[in-house]
Amino acid sequence: MNKHLIRLAAALAAVLAAAAAHTQAPPSTSFGHYQVASDRGEARALEIARTMEAAFVLFSDTFHPEAAAAAGSLRVRVFGAKADYDAYLQGLIGETRPDFVYISYRDPARSELVGFERLPAEFNRSLLHYGLIQFLSILQPTTPLWLTEGAAAYLEGSAIEAGRFVWQPNYSWLDALKAQLAGGQARLPIAELLIVDKARAAREINAFYPAAWGLVHFLAQSPERRYNRLLWDSISAVQAGASLADNSTLVAQRAFAWVDGAALQRDFAAFILGIRTFSDLLKDGTDNFAAGKLEEAEKSLNAAMALRPDSYTPYYYLGLINYQKKSYGKAAELYTRSLQLGIEAALINYALGVNAFADKKYAEAAAYLKKAKELDPKAYGEKADSLLKRIDALK
Repeated sequence: MNKHLIRLAAALAAVLAAAAAHTQAPPSTSFGHYQVASDRGEARALEIARTMEAAFVLFSDTFHPEAAAAAGSLRVRVFGAKADYDAYLQGLIGETRPDFVYISYRDPARSELVGFERLPAEFNRSLLHYGLIQFLSILQPTTPLWLTEGAAAYLEGSAIEAGRFVWQPNYSWLDALKAQLAGGQARLPIAELLIVDKARAAREINAFYPAAWGLVHFLAQSPERRYNRLLWDSISAVQAGASLADNSTLVAQRAFAWVDGAALQRDFAAFILGIRTFSDLLKDGTDNFAAGKLEEAEKSLNAAMALRPDSYTPYYYLGLINYQKKSYGKAAELYTRSLQLGIEAALINYALGVNAFADKKYAEAAAYLKKAKELDPKAYGEKADSLLKRIDALK
């Protein structure tokens, strides 16, 4: 939780103006709306630029700005090492940041998004979050704060598929928001969130970011079309040339005036508190499995797997369920998939051995059991030997 607060607090800076750092310009390239510099070379710069252009499409499809960005007008600088990123920021603004930062000048041509290389999923999250802030700063600079930061958090979980970003839910703020809403009294009610300024957002950062994300997520994902409309009306109500305060008031008056504020707050809280996350579904599944409620467990685990297909845990428990249902072939498939996703190899080899033994595939079972014993003799040696003796007796 704290890493999100530290990372996102950087976005509240009004304008970062500083003298240019005296560093050698890294290789750069342009693609679409972006000019990207990377000290890892032009090939990497082009790869980042293509990713940013895919993000630009996502941003445009969401906000439909009236202003147009010229080709190569959005500047991005990425360092291969965090230490080099830190040195650059120290020379530029006298401090560093734990995540990417958008450096904004009065002259947009000098402004740039600055970041550093990290694991691909984390890298893309940062590009999306701070890339949207850059996008709005250039094309729609006085968008209300709740909408800018809420949309950045809402979109940052998107995954790139076949060259396009596809939205996926980001539940980083969900637990914090649920905790705020659970008592029946929001720390930052919607009516106040709509007109929040940077000073208050900074003071109440623990309440602001979860609330901003939650409101955008609710308006976009609510099954009620009237609430979906509020989001698009909010985006449409932003006026070029108006101040941040004026646009915040304008959006509140134009987009939200027709809706019952108390009902909106109640429906928002009910929607957020009703969201079942991967962790929620996984806990339901494992608890039901432990209680012998296999049908309920299978339902929750399948839902968890749909949310996080990259997690090995649902596959493992679904394998156990299919083993108990005597669906040994399906159990073996699920165990194997959990192994591919990174579960402990000794555990899965033992599970595969037990499963093959129950399926009367004794040679296969023996191979798995011997492998489990080899990988972790302390945990599986005695149990594997017991089954291996039974296999020998059956020959």
